[in-house]
Order: sequence, then C-alpha cells, then structure tokens
Amino acid sequence: MLSLYEAAHWSTHGEEILDEALVFSKSHLEKLSSQSTPHLAIRIKNALKHPYPRGIPRIETRQYISYYEEDDSSDKTLLEFSKLDFNILQMQYREEIIHVFRWYKALELDTKLPFSRNRTVESFLWALGTYFQPKYSRARVLLATIVIILTILDDIYDAYGTLEELEIFTKAICSPHPTSLEGLPESIKYFHHITFEFFDKLEKEMDKEGRPECGHYAKNAYKVTAIGYMQEVRWVNKDYVPTFDEYKKNGVYFWSYLEMATGAFLGMEDASIDAFEWLTTPPKLLVSAALIGRLYNDIASYRFEHKRKHVGTSIDCYMKQYGVSWEEALGEIKRMGSDSWKDLNQELMSRPYPFSFPLVMPFLNLSRVIEVYYKDEDIFTHSVFLKDYVVSLIIDSIPI
Repeated sequence: MLSLYEAAHWSTHGEEILDEALVFSKSHLEKLSSQSTPHLAIRIKNALKHPYPRGIPRIETRQYISYYEEDDSSDKTLLEFSKLDFNILQMQYREEIIHVFRWYKALELDTKLPFSRNRTVESFLWALGTYFQPKYSRARVLLATIVIILTILDDIYDAYGTLEELEIFTKAICSPHPTSLEGLPESIKYFHHITFEFFDKLEKEMDKEGRPECGHYAKNAYKVTAIGYMQEVRWVNKDYVPTFDEYKKNGVYFWSYLEMATGAFLGMEDASIDAFEWLTTPPKLLVSAALIGRLYNDIASYRFEHKRKHVGTSIDCYMKQYGVSWEEALGEIKRMGSDSWKDLNQELMSRPYPFSFPLVMPFLNLSRVIEVYYKDEDIFTHSVFLKDYVVSLIIDSIPI
C-alpha cells in the first residue's frame, strides 16, 4: 500500500488510474498508521508528510535507515554499509557548512545587514537537497552562498528599501557599468559591493576552468531576479493587485528560481555554455519547477504576508481576475501546484533529455526542497521547524 501511494506521485496528466490510486492508498494509510507497529507507523506518517518522490533525498535516506534497522529481515551487512556511507558523507557536509559560515562571518553580514534574515544553515540544506553526492562538494558551497545572497536580496526589496532607494539599487544592478549609488543606505551599498565582487570572482574562476561565459549567466540571472522584485515593489506602492496572468508571468521567470537553477549548474562540470543558454529560453522543466516554487510559497506564507503591506499573492490575484472566493482561489492554486508536479514528471520522463541526466536532476531536487520547505508552512522563514532535519543530517551521526 505504501509503495502504491509513493508510486502514484509520479503520475502525469491523463493518468486517472494513478490519481485514483493516490486517493485510495492515502485514505488506507491514514487508517493503518494508527493500527501498525510503532516503527511501521512512523514510516507511514513520514511518507504521508513527504512521500519519497517529493522528499529531500538525504532526509529520506536517514529516515529509511532507522526504519530498516527495526526490520527483522534486514541485511545487517547492508545496514552497516549504509550507516558508514551516511556518516562519512555527513563529515564532508560539516566541513562544507563550516566553509559557508566562515564566508558569512568574514563579510560581517549580521552586523552590516542587521535587517536581513540569517539563513546560513537553511541555505546549505537547500544546496544539500539539490545534490548530496561527494563530487558536488564545491557545488553545494557555491549554491548555498547564492541562496544566502538571494535571501538578503529578497529582504531588501520586501522589507527594507524604499521605492526610491530600490529604483536606484535596481538600476545599479542592471547597469553593465558602475553607476552612482548616491541616495542609498550604507547597508545596501555594502551588499551591492559584495555581490558584484562575488559574481566577478565567479566569472574569473569559470574562465580559468575552461568554462568561459558561464559565470556571466549567473550574474544575468541575478539581474533578472532584481527586475522581478522591483516590479512587485512598484505594484505594492501603487496599491495595485495584478491579475493572475501578470503575477504568474513575473513570478515564474522573474522569481529567484532562474538564479537558483543557474547556480546549481555552476558547480556541475557537465554544464556547458549551451546548458546555461538553454535555461534562459526558458525550458518547460524550469517553468514547471518555478511554478511549483511560486505557488507553494504563496500557499504557505499567505497569512503571514497579509499581516503587513505586501504584494498580492497568487491567491489574491486569482480572486481578482476570476471574481471567486478565497476558498475557491486557494483550491485552484493547490490544483495548479499539483498540475505543475505532473508537468515536471512528464518532462522528467520525456527522453532523450536535451542534456545529460545529472543536469536534469536539479530541477526535481530543487522542487523537492520547495515541497519540504513550503508544503504546510514557510519553514525557511520560520526555521525552528527545520531543527530536526538539521540535527539528523549535520549534527547527529548514526550509531554503528
């Protein structure tokens, strides 16, 4: 029953039997969870919360090892090897997160940017969810750094800068040449300096590695993100609630997902300049994954965002465009989120891929991270709910 439930999450459009199987298996598992042995009940509850196809791979691994250890038919040799594998990789992750902490501390970001959220651990977990393999050590550090930069950028546009300041800031980000930052607070000037220093250094490193122009795509994606955030600021200052179509267009391509996908590619040797150019088209893989991110984020953060002046969410915009109630709009946004997963599944199953399989996996894994971070509530912002994941993945080794 559990296998049927998890398999049904790989469904694509038109597979009504799998849709029925998902409803059927979920209802039975909810009943079985209270009737099963303790270790099986935990396995069922974990799957109902985050089924394997939608879970962060390393979290799923950690949970399954604990479950498998309680299985009377478990292979003790296999179990020991799986524990060793987990613990060895965990030591590598610790070294990587220390590297990220040192970067953050060296720049004095807590002091220089006191208005911004410190999401160092959460950003590293985002990178770890994107790829866990040993060979992607540098890629994880790089992607975690980019997620931190995007988090600060979001805070500047969302809660700190004024309209006038952000217009100057956006112009400076998008200009191909250094421009005046007069009129900006010292904190924003400092952030602008360190980010462009980061991207310039990145471009030089990519050039030395024989991947010219790849770093340039990361800088451009950063500019695209700033343009999207600026559009939302203008809407807020005009008290304008965009139509759902306007919001979707801005929220998919101009959301931070393009920069995250580009950042994920930077640490992968398979990613040629053609792969980076492909991201800008944008491919359906990216559109589907970005829509999952945007819609799930809106559902999770809706009530929090309405406690302050903020751009309308996809729920508000849908209500405006179609004249429906909040409940109806929420139901439609959830359905679109589910449909976007089906679109993503379809793209993942469509072969041949435009590039090697490793370059396809970040789209799935980034979406898995989003599912875990935003399924029920925004645990990236309210990160106390991430504590158990961080402890199990980074801090506590598995006893052997």
